[in-house]
Amino acid sequence: MEEDFLQAWDDMLEKYDLRTNGWLSKLFDERKKWALVYGRNTFCADMKSTQRSEGLNKELKNYLDPRKVIVDFFGHFERLLEDRRFAELQANFKMTQTLPTIKVQVPILMHAATVYTPSVYKMFEKEYLNGLSWQVEEQGDVGTTKNYCGFNEKPHRHFVVYDPEDESITCSCRKFEFVGIMCGHSLIATIHRLKQIPERYVLKRWTREAASCSLKTSDSGMSHENEKKDMSRRYNVLLRNFVKIAAKASESKKKFQEAFKLSKSMLHNIENIPFEEKKDDNSKVASSEGDVLVGEFEEDDSVAVVNAIKKKVDNCRGRRRVKSCLEKGSKKRVQKSQCKKAKKSNTTQYNAFTQPSYSILQVMKEINA
Repeated sequence: MEEDFLQAWDDMLEKYDLRTNGWLSKLFDERKKWALVYGRNTFCADMKSTQRSEGLNKELKNYLDPRKVIVDFFGHFERLLEDRRFAELQANFKMTQTLPTIKVQVPILMHAATVYTPSVYKMFEKEYLNGLSWQVEEQGDVGTTKNYCGFNEKPHRHFVVYDPEDESITCSCRKFEFVGIMCGHSLIATIHRLKQIPERYVLKRWTREAASCSLKTSDSGMSHENEKKDMSRRYNVLLRNFVKIAAKASESKKKFQEAFKLSKSMLHNIENIPFEEKKDDNSKVASSEGDVLVGEFEEDDSVAVVNAIKKKVDNCRGRRRVKSCLEKGSKKRVQKSQCKKAKKSNTTQYNAFTQPSYSILQVMKEINA
């Protein structure tokens, strides 16, 4: 909260006697540009620093080499993108097959596990568990809204306002506005009232259906996207639907026969579509969320089978210690001595095989005599 920030700043100046420091005074005047407390109303997906660019730079170092030319750079960069897309496909497939482990079996966490992606669910579960350490006091009602105050051992207080009519919740920590998930204070304040996360507080970008929803773009936007990226998205949409179909069809023999019959018919129809023929940009593919605009579809065997991408073997090693001239010279002397020994052994071996022994020569002389 802003009051806590101002109090902490004042305490710092008083403790270290910095009230006359010009640099700190100028920095305080520009506090709204750098202080996190003034940016909590802006959605930043919980990115508080340059961690995203730093992580990308670290990953690029595994693929790129500064000694390569610009043509090789683009080749390695394209391979990085392909690896990232393939890893995304693997993660999406794993997400469709499993649910995250729920530490506390409560309705709201069970609902979050079915709605959020595994990584976002871990964030939500962490918020819920952290909220259990807070104590909540009811501050009274104002009309239909209920006011709560949350506090713990630290001298921090957060105020939650809850309206049961439209299930609107606001908290002074601004966690939802900054990250996109409900904070632990609001979850604990409404622990006996909410069994599920209100729909307005579930951002589509954090849900399992985010990949399918991202396809609902304009035709012009789809035409400018990378074809490989479009292919992976189309494959992901179809994969999710066919996994659900396979799960339902395997329940009985009759369902299996019907699904198998329809799948053969569908495959036959798809194979009969000429390669040059393209459907309209407004063609639709049925999905669990409804009809999704996917732009143009072409017959491509790579859509049905996604081949694994050959990943770069990590051969990164630490820097070796720089050797001195004496060490280099001793190494050369050892190599020369080894070469001399090898030549000597070869000569000896040659003589043993090519020159007859003394006893044989003596015998030959006696015979000739």
